[in-house]
Amino acid sequence: MPELPEVETIRRYLYQDIIGKTIKDIDIRVAKQFISQKERVIGKKIVDIQRKGKIIIIKFTHLLFLNIHLKLTGQLVFAKEINQKYKTTIPHANSNSLPAKTTRIIIYFTDSSVLYFNDLRKFGWMKVTDKPEQPKGIDVLSKDFTLKYFNSLVHRSPGKGGLTHKTNKPIKLLLMDQDKICGIGNIYANDALYIAKIHPLKKSKSLSDEEIKRLYQAIKQTINQGLKYHGSSDESYILPDASVGHYQNHFKAYGREKKPCSRCRTLIRRIKHHGRSSFFCPNCQPAPPSF
Repeated sequence: MPELPEVETIRRYLYQDIIGKTIKDIDIRVAKQFISQKERVIGKKIVDIQRKGKIIIIKFTHLLFLNIHLKLTGQLVFAKEINQKYKTTIPHANSNSLPAKTTRIIIYFTDSSVLYFNDLRKFGWMKVTDKPEQPKGIDVLSKDFTLKYFNSLVHRSPGKGGLTHKTNKPIKLLLMDQDKICGIGNIYANDALYIAKIHPLKKSKSLSDEEIKRLYQAIKQTINQGLKYHGSSDESYILPDASVGHYQNHFKAYGREKKPCSRCRTLIRRIKHHGRSSFFCPNCQPAPPSF
């Protein structure tokens, strides 16, 4: 699933490509993936492209918004003209041109350019609203994601009756809780914990103030590295020009099972919990007593 660096990279590319364009028509090939009526945005001009967490928000004149969530395998691919040939084969489409078998929605602009929404698994969606979709959690790139907020989040969690209690949740699961922090997925959670030298299964309530500060800084560092390299391309993620990101060439821990730690040369280990893989150095990230 694209995480914050991937979604923000897509937003930045689209900002260059489609700002100022007017929608001529929309071809909806899978009805469940386009929520609302397409007529609401046909003839409307794009004036801004925003992002909230993992949601891309296209803003039109007349205060209308097209919210897009890529979910697991969604792709947004821009073409200056119909039948444009790309330099590389598009993942899952098995072609260097679009539309293809995985194309679910096509947005046509009045200048003959096109935006394709591909999605192998059909979990992604587009939704027209009068207000932008707003995730519950705090975006890690927003000014609201402060050390003070992160500290309170790690040490305290909402309970019954508005009371708070120390959270017993493993720190990695807390980082990936989109209702609390928007944008961190499995890749960047693993690498941030590696940089901060914290085991992924360590209980959140047991982190010291120094560890929380280290982890906060590591999150910022990891997300910015992801942006620098235009995200991490797996079998699905591509940029709107069909090129790939390169953060996968700079993983710190994620995907590096049985490879040497860059700090101490101990072999990276992989464990599974809550259905996800965690990668860590058993020397630099000592296991909690209960592990």
